[in-house]
Amino acid sequence: MKKIILTIFTFVALVLFTANLKAADESAVTQEKLQAAIAGLKTEIRSDVKVENPGTIIGKVKCSRVRHSGDAVVYIEEVGGNKYDAPSEHGIVDQVNLVFIPHVIAVQKGATIDFPNNDQVRHNVFSPPDCCNQFNLGTYDVGASKPVTFDKSCEVPLLCNVHAEMSAFVVVFDNPYFAVTAKDGSYKIDNVPPGAYKLKTWHETLKSEEQEVKVEGGKTVEAVFELKKRK
Repeated sequence: MKKIILTIFTFVALVLFTANLKAADESAVTQEKLQAAIAGLKTEIRSDVKVENPGTIIGKVKCSRVRHSGDAVVYIEEVGGNKYDAPSEHGIVDQVNLVFIPHVIAVQKGATIDFPNNDQVRHNVFSPPDCCNQFNLGTYDVGASKPVTFDKSCEVPLLCNVHAEMSAFVVVFDNPYFAVTAKDGSYKIDNVPPGAYKLKTWHETLKSEEQEVKVEGGKTVEAVFELKKRK
């Protein structure tokens, strides 16, 4: 009898151990897929503009009382009358492991973003009813993808009515001169026509700041920001 009980116990333990190994392997694969998506997807979509003797703006944004200084956006408010063709390249906001990737994507007005579902479950993508670019893609299957064109300059929150914990932002600008910060807060705006500009910031929870910058041809100017909580 003791041998039978021991055999049953050993069998159950083996089954549980195998199941845990399988779950761990699946979790590792999911995390690898998530990290690959984060590394592979662009956070900025803009049109190509030819500029004679352009300058560059660099700097850092320090984001107070949040996890890191990434996912802020630095942008020039107005350049050349903000008259630019819409970008031909599509942006991508993927859905992996119940996460929108990237969390923040900055695009030029007129850009189209594709929303593939590369997760294990069905998803829905929509923006709130009071949003300037309201849409609802409905619930769709794994492997499917749906596009949305963003033709108004504004902040567009992304939500999923199947998974309330999911959120992201599309931030739409009138010109191609913007940059999403890295986790350390660093950013770089290239190919800027020489001139004086108003440089501004966007963050999903922090107060916007601005400053004047003068860009000279062939030179780099630095602008540093410190963002604090909105009152």
